[in-house]
Amino acid sequence: MTTTSLEFLINAPEEVNPALFMCCKLQRLELAGELDSAIMKQMIKAIELAIAQGTDDVKAVEQTKERLFNSRSVAGAVPMGF
Repeated sequence: MTTTSLEFLINAPEEVNPALFMCCKLQRLELAGELDSAIMKQMIKAIELAIAQGTDDVKAVEQTKERLFNSRSVAGAVPMGF
């Protein structure tokens, strides 16, 4: 039995976009007074990676949305009373 697009989405794990997660981390560090140029320089690779992964996540969501909009609807059941 094949998995439908909707079933795949329902069963997919929930994740926070890595760029958003990094943004929150940087904000927490800033509020705690622990964010300066030296820390930012140490974190630059992790920040760039989070941005790249976040961009990939957004692209994947957009592709999935397009596939769902362009897919044919298929009735899985007939509601009671019809």
